[in-house]
Amino acid sequence: MTKRKKLALLKQGAKLLEPLLREEAALIPAAGRVIGKKGSESVALALPLQQIKKYGLLAGGAVLGLTAIGSTVRTASYRMAVSRELKKQLRPIHEKLDRLEKENAELKAELEQERKKNR
Repeated sequence: MTKRKKLALLKQGAKLLEPLLREEAALIPAAGRVIGKKGSESVALALPLQQIKKYGLLAGGAVLGLTAIGSTVRTASYRMAVSRELKKQLRPIHEKLDRLEKENAELKAELEQERKKNR
């Protein structure tokens, strides 16, 4: 999977979670005013336990997915860097090999010409 595709998946995941996060952000201050509590206590009292578990599972899945995507991107970028470095180190060897192959082809052509003359 290319880096662009991974970034597109990451953005798509963030877009899918955006409405849920906005909804939750709107509930937290309202719950705090109604109950007179602050922060997580107000959310715990305002939302049923089942919804809290559901949102926790969604958030955990999102974190797990983003972590997996991040490590995959990191691994791919490392592989590209190593590949680039190896290509750079092997360039002189490839050039020498190309010269030898060209010289070999020339010598074969000369040998073939000598064989034709001697027949």
